[in-house]
Amino acid sequence: MMRFCRVLLVDDDPVFRALAEDLLLDCGVKEVATANDGHDALNALANGLEADLLVCDLNMPAHDGVSLIRELAHRRHTGKVLIISGEDGAVIASVVKLAQLQGLDIIGSIRKPLTMETLVSVLSGPASPAKSTRPSAPVDPELLQDAISGSALVPFYQAKVSMTDLRVSGAEALTRIMVKKGELVGPVPYIELAERTGVIDQLTLQMAHIVATHVNRFYLGVRPMPVSINVSPISLQRLDMPDQLAQAVESAGVPCSQVTLEVTETRLVEYSPDALDVMTRLRIKGFGLSVDDFGTGYSNIDRLRMYPFTELKIDQSFTRGALSDGFSRASVEMSVRLAKEMGLKIVAEGVETQEMWNFLADLGIDEAQGYLMAMPMPAEQFVSLLKTGIPQWRDVDGAVRFKEALSKS
Repeated sequence: MMRFCRVLLVDDDPVFRALAEDLLLDCGVKEVATANDGHDALNALANGLEADLLVCDLNMPAHDGVSLIRELAHRRHTGKVLIISGEDGAVIASVVKLAQLQGLDIIGSIRKPLTMETLVSVLSGPASPAKSTRPSAPVDPELLQDAISGSALVPFYQAKVSMTDLRVSGAEALTRIMVKKGELVGPVPYIELAERTGVIDQLTLQMAHIVATHVNRFYLGVRPMPVSINVSPISLQRLDMPDQLAQAVESAGVPCSQVTLEVTETRLVEYSPDALDVMTRLRIKGFGLSVDDFGTGYSNIDRLRMYPFTELKIDQSFTRGALSDGFSRASVEMSVRLAKEMGLKIVAEGVETQEMWNFLADLGIDEAQGYLMAMPMPAEQFVSLLKTGIPQWRDVDGAVRFKEALSKS
């Protein structure tokens, strides 16, 4: 369970404030400060109140929650935010999305009435990494060249688990950049620089080759482990990319059939003859093709029909919201039906709780990926995971082994 020292509770109903304060204290919060509306909350923060969690209502006549969220984003608020409101679920979901788009760290939402069970459920979700209040380090072009050469490129692997037999069935390779010895950073600014400077293909090919060398150490019984890597849509416009990717993988002694290429749906062009050419030839060579973050873009069905995908990954925002938000639940159910009709493997991202696992398993999803099973880890640690199986992953109460919990579902 996420632990918070001080919470700022913003709601215009004094009865609700009293109830919520008691429940928060029962959950281990050390101190709860309260505010009647967004204006009072902003004044408290401006006067030096430090709150690591802000709990916010939406319908407050004097200064509503949407206005408060806008101001928090404008002031670069770094604490976490939880929305608790009696508004319609679609309204709450829209506000959550708005807050996320504005860069706020939203840990969840609850529709009133508030209960201990729902509060514990939200607070028990795995805490996202704390946002740094320091400015980001500038992107070093020389470090990008080191990544392209392979010396600064470090793949991390997150397990995919079969929802039928609970075994590790694959992994997604996630790029990390070593900025200095022992310090790794996420790849986004370096990938953006690589795309701007025309070297994204070299970075992708180096990543594919390194991952392929690791695959030789990842075994499921007697066969190598299937692994997914992310590919920039820009690279899918290069007509020579199928041959180059096949060379990068096969030179490590790995067949292309062991590698699935993930393409983020929101960045995939609506129609491109070159992309269709490249993706078709990648399939002919044996690569799998996965549409990643499905449901977050537009013209989804047209893209699935147009390109030769083998796998659909349900975006984690829908997975996480499916238990509390009707739209997210409907999106997941629709995606599953569509994928089954098209014969695609279905992977759910962002699986974090036992309840979430049970919901997805009932829908017939093939594989799950998320913190409930395993966080991303270096290759050596992933080899150990394959040998020992999923270790003791704790449920909400922190006591039940992952396999034991699943056996009761």
